[in-house]
Amino acid sequence: MNRQDVARLLEHFPHLRVAVIGDLMMDHYISGTATRISPEAPVPIVRVRQRKSVLGGAANVMRNLTSLGVPTVAFGVTGTDKGGDELMALCRQGGIDTSRIVRVADRRTTLKTRVIADRQQVVRIDEEDDEPLAADVAAELAERICGAIDRHEVQAVIIEDYNKGVITPDLARMIQQRASAAGVFTALDPHPGNPLNVTGLSLMTPNRAEAFALANVYHKSTVLPVTNDLPLAEVGSRLLATWQPEMLLVTLGAEGMAMIQPGQPIHHVPTVAREVFDVSGAGDTVIAAFTAAFVGGFSAHEAMIFSNHAAGVVVGKIGTVPVEPADLLATFAE
Repeated sequence: MNRQDVARLLEHFPHLRVAVIGDLMMDHYISGTATRISPEAPVPIVRVRQRKSVLGGAANVMRNLTSLGVPTVAFGVTGTDKGGDELMALCRQGGIDTSRIVRVADRRTTLKTRVIADRQQVVRIDEEDDEPLAADVAAELAERICGAIDRHEVQAVIIEDYNKGVITPDLARMIQQRASAAGVFTALDPHPGNPLNVTGLSLMTPNRAEAFALANVYHKSTVLPVTNDLPLAEVGSRLLATWQPEMLLVTLGAEGMAMIQPGQPIHHVPTVAREVFDVSGAGDTVIAAFTAAFVGGFSAHEAMIFSNHAAGVVVGKIGTVPVEPADLLATFAE
């Protein structure tokens, strides 16, 4: 696969339409320098130089898709607070269709504030309501996403679960069943704290630690070559048996990623990242890029390479950022 292949895929992306449902978040970054310790407590004093707000959680998956040129429809919940207003505005600025988002007056929009001093994160402050959605809100959200699937408005659905109360087992199963009946690709980025027990997905994309937790197996470090990684093979077999996805894509951080499919050996692709500054949002980039590439006509192997290059781009930057086509193309040879 070369740069021309990727360029042709990118040209095809505007003809797709992908739905993303999950926990919508705002990521706030307060950046500065720290040269002394506070006299009030043993903590650094950060002299603020910059404040920045970007889309996070499921909204970051959406932003990665639209950055690649894929029309994207958002399904999720925000509050009617200032954070919700900011999230909706940033979504619209990023070309995301926000018409299916449900806004709830008594639920805070999830905000994650990171204080960074000289490229080192000092503290993260979370403001959120993560209890399950009220029954009427959950029903409205389910009606909106299932309606889009039934009307064949989308070619793929990405379920992005951060265990903040939006994705439930019933909703995940409903989405998968409707999507399967409509021939719609379904991808899940799972959270070990929220066992959905949904089967028959097209794709699952846990990272290594999440995969071991989902399989209820004690975590072990990556063994190289990955084709000889017996603990990972055992975990993959368990997840394939329990969840029955068509493709299990496990991200391995600095070791790249591994594809595990029924009846096939582990297929490993090493990372292409030249430098790693921040892994925040890398998993969001992987599921967005792989889904778009696969639905856009790439094989599973090609989509894996494509998403690996996309992840290699974003980990080389500070903060949660979407992958840009020009940066992605630059990583492929002519």
